[in-house]
Amino acid sequence: GFPYEITSLQIIAVMMIIIFTTLNCASVILSGQIASALTFIKVALILFVGFGAFVFASGGDFGHFGLTAEGGACEAVDAGVRYGSAQYSFTAGFAAAMLGALWGYDGWNNLTFVAGEVENPGRNIPLAIVGSTLLIIILYVTVHIGYFFLLDPTVIANVSKDSAVAKVVVEQFFGGNAMNLATGAAVAIFTVGLMMSSLGTLHTSILAGSRVPYAMASDGMMFKIFAKLSINGVPITSLVFQGLWASLLALSGSFDTLTDYVIFGSWIFYALVTSSLFVFRFRLPDEERPYRAWGYPVIPILFLLSAGWLLINTLVSSPRQSVTGIILILAGLPIYYFLNRKNGSFENSAREN
Repeated sequence: GFPYEITSLQIIAVMMIIIFTTLNCASVILSGQIASALTFIKVALILFVGFGAFVFASGGDFGHFGLTAEGGACEAVDAGVRYGSAQYSFTAGFAAAMLGALWGYDGWNNLTFVAGEVENPGRNIPLAIVGSTLLIIILYVTVHIGYFFLLDPTVIANVSKDSAVAKVVVEQFFGGNAMNLATGAAVAIFTVGLMMSSLGTLHTSILAGSRVPYAMASDGMMFKIFAKLSINGVPITSLVFQGLWASLLALSGSFDTLTDYVIFGSWIFYALVTSSLFVFRFRLPDEERPYRAWGYPVIPILFLLSAGWLLINTLVSSPRQSVTGIILILAGLPIYYFLNRKNGSFENSAREN
């Protein structure tokens, strides 16, 4: 038998991956329509919780914002990391907390994955990324103001990791009595909305993520089969492979562990990509650039310093997850060298295509 038990939640997760991978295989238009509908539900849910804390609930207090130094259980974060100890500094604890927050913001760059399907990408992609990032900041700040207005920091910190702060907030809309019919109905509706929000994230991740192996294959950096498109212009091979790999990951461990791997690995590449900005400015100074980084070179340097601080502190506070993330990245090197030797060079292959 298996060395560990596969839970019903993991099975449901795999089923959802299969369903939304299949929907993405149908057509680009259908995928876009589904993404728009689920995004609308997500935004409406966040606004409902954020403003509902002021409109529907009683007992809120702006004094809660002055209690942010109060401690709590924070089940998913080691106490030594959270408070600081001989082994961990406070900054390491802050970095550990940032992993969860950055997971919520991650995806801001997914639009670039589908750049080949965007009209006038030089203009529309920067506008979309900046606009959507500002919108996400407004939504997240709004909902967290509602959280801290209604609940004090200790209550928020002690919310079980099997529950959600937003669920506790919704319960407070009707007096916090879970046996109250109105409370039960509100929580049920909220739970469905939360599920739809999660499915929206899953759908857009599948949509955007499948374009990466497709683009790599088109440039000779991945096996050619991943560059195949269906009659509807969908990279089915990439979608199927991604779905299979995602299903294996869903069965491999906890969600928190997987997100730690992803965030640490992602920020390594965010730092590398930002570093390439300086390389291209130096090596290709006269290249046409539809968009130029705002605040160059100060903003990119600040980003690199922040990314370096986050990665170092994460390596200190979560060494096992960090090292595993590095190993997973390094596991791709054999494929890289195999294809590089086969194609001569990726640069030449890209020119031929």
